[in-house]
Amino acid sequence: MRSNEYIEEAIEESYLIGLNEKEIRANLNQFIDICGHIIREHVHDKQKMQILAEKLARARALSLIEERQDGEWNEIQPITPQPNLAERVARNKRLILRAISECDPQLVEKIEKARFPKDELKMPQLNPWEGTMRAGKPRSLLFKVGSLAVILIILLLIYLSLLQHV
Repeated sequence: MRSNEYIEEAIEESYLIGLNEKEIRANLNQFIDICGHIIREHVHDKQKMQILAEKLARARALSLIEERQDGEWNEIQPITPQPNLAERVARNKRLILRAISECDPQLVEKIEKARFPKDELKMPQLNPWEGTMRAGKPRSLLFKVGSLAVILIILLLIYLSLLQHV
């Protein structure tokens, strides 16, 4: 996995940790819908579609294996399922995007543009204290921002330490 994939996965996971289980699953379903829409819209070659379907099936099988292993671990060591779910969903999204990238890297760019549109006219204007956040929980926003800042600082320190050793 390339270093920017680690960073993207960490950012995705830090966002997902701030959501409840239902919101995490809805986010994953939206991601899968976007991927399916982009693939159907842009892949017209049957052979390419077959290769992509095989890679996605393999990624899905790996995620199911990981999910089963995580479930066994949860039985041994009790932990809250939400951070574990956020981690698995973030990892699975990266696996899916990597499988798509191996087939056609331009599709990943199109998926990312569809997931994170830069055109403000397309994005709904949300009050930061309403919308996707649970009502009456402004600390959740601070937690999300703080978590993201800590992760980015840790990644920056790792990067700088790697530069010193080179």
